[in-house]
Amino acid sequence: MPYGCLVPVDAENLLVAGRCVAGDRVSHAAMRNMMACCVTGQGAGVAAAVSLRTGTTTSQVDTALVQQELRRQGARIH
Repeated sequence: MPYGCLVPVDAENLLVAGRCVAGDRVSHAAMRNMMACCVTGQGAGVAAAVSLRTGTTTSQVDTALVQQELRRQGARIH
């Protein structure tokens, strides 16, 4: 899923995960299962940590660094 679905438009340094992610009707229906809720939580947590470590906001975080850390944790990135 794209990182942007975790980033609210009108709030800085806030990430949403689980059933709160953004999407259209079809994609949102696919995201409401427990596994998707878990992986969005992991992604949001990693992104928050990377943003703190690099001194950037969550909307400006380098997604390549987020993906690198997720891979290190054993997450599958497609």
